[in-house]
Formats: sequence, C-alpha cells, structure tokens
Amino acid sequence: MTIPDNTDDRAFTLGVLNGALWSVVTAAIHPELVLTAFLLRLNNSVIMATLPAAIMRLGMMVSNILIANVAETWKRKKPFYIGGGVFRVIMLSLMALAAKTMGSTQPFLLAWLFLILLGLYSAAIGSSSIGFNEIIAKTISIRRRGQLMGLRGFFGGIVGIGSGFYVRQILSESGPDFPNNYALLFATASFFLGCCLVCFGFVYEPAGHAHSSRTPLFKHIAQGISIFRENANFRLLFVASCVCSATIVGPVVYVPYAIKILLIPTSFIGYLLVLSAAVTLPLNFLWSYIGDRHGNRLLAITSISMFLLSPILVLFSLYFVKQVGIGWETPIGYVTPALICLILAQAIFTTSSGGFMISRMNYLLEIAPEEYRPSYIAFMNVMLAPTAFFPILGGLIVENFSFQASFCMSFLLGLFSLYYAYKLGEPRQKNLAES
Repeated sequence: MTIPDNTDDRAFTLGVLNGALWSVVTAAIHPELVLTAFLLRLNNSVIMATLPAAIMRLGMMVSNILIANVAETWKRKKPFYIGGGVFRVIMLSLMALAAKTMGSTQPFLLAWLFLILLGLYSAAIGSSSIGFNEIIAKTISIRRRGQLMGLRGFFGGIVGIGSGFYVRQILSESGPDFPNNYALLFATASFFLGCCLVCFGFVYEPAGHAHSSRTPLFKHIAQGISIFRENANFRLLFVASCVCSATIVGPVVYVPYAIKILLIPTSFIGYLLVLSAAVTLPLNFLWSYIGDRHGNRLLAITSISMFLLSPILVLFSLYFVKQVGIGWETPIGYVTPALICLILAQAIFTTSSGGFMISRMNYLLEIAPEEYRPSYIAFMNVMLAPTAFFPILGGLIVENFSFQASFCMSFLLGLFSLYYAYKLGEPRQKNLAES
C-alpha cells in the first residue's frame, strides 16, 4: 500500500515561497560566514568569532522545552510561529541600529551587546520552529515533505546566489564603510524575515490535538527521558545528530582560516555564499528524491558521507598555502588552489548540512505521534543543547593547537556520525503498513 497524498497545495506553494525569501535572511546573517567575520573585525579573537554559531544553536534549543510545554495545549500552533518571528524582526532591527551607532566608537561594547541581541533572536527561533514544523506536519503529506524541502532549497538557492553577490557588494571596498555595511545586512535580514512571516501567515492550519492542561515542567522533562529510553530510533537519531553537530569544529573556523592564513578580503565571503547556493541548487533535487522515494535514513547517510569531503579539502588546501605564486587572475580577483579548496569545502559543508537537517526533521516527524509531536521536536532540540558549544570548541582547538587539528577532528566526528546514521531504522515501512 502507498501513503495517501493529503497535501494542502496552497500551503505547499507558500512554503516554497517562504523558503526562497528565507534564503536572503540566512545569507545576510550567516553565522559561520558573515557574523564570524563581523566579530573578528570587532575583536581579533578566533574564539570570540565562533560565539555567533554557538549562540544561534543554544538559544533555539533551550527555549524549545518551555515553548513546547505550552504549545501542546493549543490546537493551532501558528501563533507561535508568528509571535516568534515578530520578536526576531525586532531583534534584527536593534542589531542594525547598534551597529550603525556604536561600531565606530565602541567596538568592544558593541560586540557584547550584539551577542546578547543574537541570543534573544535565537531563543525566539524555538517558538517559530515549533509552529512551522507543526504546520508542515498537518498540511504536507509524508510523501511530499522531501519535495517541499527540496523545492525550498532549489528556489532558495536561486535567490541565495543573488543574495551572495549582494553580500559581496556590501562588504567590498566600494560598499559602505564598516560598521555601516553590517548594519545594512542586519536591516536587510529584518525586512526579508518580515516578508517570510507575511507569506507563511496566509497558510491555513487545521486544528489538531491539544492537551486539556499544561503538563508540569518536571513531568514534561520526565516524558522526554522516557521517550529517549523507550524509542530506539529517537535515541539513535539523537546520537547521530549530536555527533554530526560536533563536526562544526572544523567549518566554524573556515573564515578565520581564510582571513588569517589565506589572507583573503572579507568581501570574498559573498562568493562563498554564491557558490554554496549554486551547488545547493541541483543537490536539493537529490535530497528530495532520496527522502521521498527511499526514506530519510538513506538521506542522512548520503549527506553525512558527502560532508566528509569538506575537511579533507581544507586539509589539502594547506599544501598550497606557502605556494603563493601559484594562481590565476580572474574577474573576482587572484584565485589560488588553496582558495579553490576552501570554497569547495564551504559549499560541500553548507549543502550536506542542509541535507542532514532535512533528513533529521522529516525523520523525527515520521516517528513522533501527533499528540506529542511538539514535545518530540522540543526534546530533541533540548537534548542537543550542549552541542551548541562545539563552535567554541573549534576556536579553542585553533587557539591552543592549530587549524589543522580542528579540521582533523571534524573529519573523525563525521565518521562516527555516519556510523550511527547507518544504524537508524526505517520508519517509512511501519507507516506504509499502518496505512
């Protein structure tokens, strides 16, 4: 038997449009590229430059458990998406204002104020993600969730290419002076996030199951422990996700490595975004095909296997670092083999991370009962909260050892993640049988 397709076509279309608009936001405030370079400019510390990536992960994960506890008493979860989104728009606007007014005179104070605002912004992502994923689960059939994510990535990639050139222009020498250039990027992110909210706000969310009363927090946490203990697939997904998140110790220092070792200008970040978006375009169809036709377990295995090429390429680039004379004059500047390796590594990391994220979320939606779906999502995110500190670990490894050590660690962790992804069961077979 096949799983019936009960997809809401309006929700599907708006979901794709939302993904295209969202790509502008992600390009303008990319934590491993744009925000890392911003902090590195304010405070010449690799460790501090890794904090945006850590804060983005930690804020989202920790807030989930509190929000999910409330969300399970609501039949509709869209207010959580809208409310969290509006709060994030405000935080981005404040970041832009702070960068505009404080960047030239008080860089140290701006750095810490920015991190506080970023923490508040990321905490609100927890609310938005619960609402978004619940709406997707209600309106998009299992058969087409992979297709939705693939098309979001495809059109997001097209828009992302343009966004990358936009970021490159803003951060170039011909663009606004520092810190006005970053203030403009934060304002851009705020505007397009508002567009995302308006777009997805037109999706009709049908009423779903709701608990009659809020579960006490300690019992809510106990439920999460019980899910972890009794659900083998949930447990394996957590371990695979945990180890996969740890691989960030390498990619999080790609930009400091490029600036400090390869001596590339900050504006080249735009080209990294462009190539990442360009590579993502065709591969999103591959992610979609694998996830929908063969299951999200295989998608996880495929995306992690692809990631392993990223640290290998960066390690290989070290061979060319001292051979400065080897390279070619191009319309985008002087390009060396080491730089090519770095660009490809960043593109592979971005694309493979997107594939794994799609597989993890869709896999979780498949194994979670409807009445406890927000809790499953929240428990997973909360349990993954310690992984938010892995970007900082990447900075510590660089400061105390070397860039090479962080890249080697990333590769080894990728191998462990691949092993646990391979051990996952395939819930698709169970869903087919129940249908």
